[in-house]
Amino acid sequence: MHPFTFKQFPKIIFGAGVRSQIPVNAAGYGSNTLVITGGNSFIQSIHFGELSALLKEFKINITLAQISGEPSPQDVDLIVAENIERQIHSVIAIGGGSVLDAGKAISAMLTEDGSVMNYLEGVGSSKPSGTKIPFNAIPTTSGTGSETTANAVLSVVGPEGFKKSLRHDNYIPDIAIIDPELTLSCPPSLTASCGMDCFTQLVEAYLSTNSSPLSDAFALQGIEAISRSLQLAYNQGDNVQARAELSFAALLSGIVLANAGLGTVHGFASAIGGAVPAPHGVV
Repeated sequence: MHPFTFKQFPKIIFGAGVRSQIPVNAAGYGSNTLVITGGNSFIQSIHFGELSALLKEFKINITLAQISGEPSPQDVDLIVAENIERQIHSVIAIGGGSVLDAGKAISAMLTEDGSVMNYLEGVGSSKPSGTKIPFNAIPTTSGTGSETTANAVLSVVGPEGFKKSLRHDNYIPDIAIIDPELTLSCPPSLTASCGMDCFTQLVEAYLSTNSSPLSDAFALQGIEAISRSLQLAYNQGDNVQARAELSFAALLSGIVLANAGLGTVHGFASAIGGAVPAPHGVV
């Protein structure tokens, strides 16, 4: 057996209904929380009302910021600038992979100087320090596995566009709260595109020359789970068991991505996603 290393991953809280544990975990960091969400779908859902009420019970003050689409460096810089003078004790990102990536980058850049562009791999010349505001990730889709990874993907779309990562091992979320019930409202198209991203990550990590027996074990568990559940969840969006298996597969895809790496398909997807405004899972 060849030597290998395996990176840490967050404290994981998994299961239907575990979103109720968000406030008690946030309260452990302090009374001021920056909440990052996507468009209006989550804010208009019953879950946001429930969460707001629970946070209020724990006397936690919320500052809300929204990310629409895949985050750009400008999005991150703007939200950081708006909140840098506030005493933010924790950052909570609730949404798809793009929202989680944005929250991850914002939690880091609240402790750094200058634009996030300065710290992006292959773009900037500065190395991130690895410091961050405590960060909790709560996915509402089953795709990127960003809730267990150490990088945040930011995009600039256009002829000179790119997808690049802000990366440091310390950027792994402190807590990942994965509640499959938060994914029940995902439409079939989003279920399919996120699911194919997850499936591709699992297969590429399993085939990677950097894989290990441990990452292979996680990858195979994820491949089995998504092969059972993706078409079922696509056809029956309210099937909690299928949604739970997709959430589990996405969680594992992030773990194996971080430890075994990916392959050529994701390499092409990054280049295409920087050139045209196509969702990552669709590419």
